Parts: sequence; C-alpha cells; structure tokens
Amino acid sequence: MKKIWKIVIIVVVVLIICIATCPGYQRHSDAIFNVMSKVLHEQAEKLAKDFGQDFETDEESKRIFASLEQSAIDQIEPAIKQVLKVKNYVIFSIGRLENEEDGVTTISVGFLGMVFPNKKELKTEMTQ
Repeated sequence: MKKIWKIVIIVVVVLIICIATCPGYQRHSDAIFNVMSKVLHEQAEKLAKDFGQDFETDEESKRIFASLEQSAIDQIEPAIKQVLKVKNYVIFSIGRLENEEDGVTTISVGFLGMVFPNKKELKTEMTQ
C-alpha cells in the first residue's frame, strides 16, 4: 500500500510541474522566430556566395546583405503573429500555422517550459 501512495504522489508532482511549466504563445512565437531568423541568415549567406561575394573580404557586400536580412527578419514577427495559433493541452502545448492556402501545419511542441520547433517544416515553409 505504501508503494501505491508513493507512485500517486510522484505522478501528482510530475503533473503539477508539467502544468506549471507549460509554455504559452510567446515562447512558441520566440522559438519559431529564432529558427526562422537562422534559416533566413543561412539563405542570405548562400545567396551572397551564389553571387560570388565573400563576407570576410567585401565590407560593402556584407553591409548590403545584412540590411536586406534585417529587413526580412523585421517582417517575420508580424507574419508569425498572423498565422500562429497555440493550443494549450494543460501539460503540453502545440503551435500550429493556420492559413487558408496551406491549411494547418503543426510547427512546434512545448513541454516542461521548452518549445521544440519543427525545423524541417519551418525550412520548407520559408523556402516555398
């Protein structure tokens, strides 16, 4: 009988921790924004290399691509806010991109205060 009570107490404590640390909309938004910014940075570097520009030696190219990248990053956050919907399931949460063209795409899962974005899906969304 003591073992059952120990198990029940442990399960209750774990559930309370999960409920207290369930990430909300802002954490999902921040995680998705960070991944999209990194993808955009990689795309900018690839584009610069495709044009034969070297960030290390050409300061003018570096400045131009940095300003283009920053202007694109500035547009990401409002775009995320328009299509991101977060569903809270008490012990975990799911972030979805919802729009009329593509429908619903699960893009992140949050658990224990952390958000795990689907990087592959985000890269696919950004390169379309």
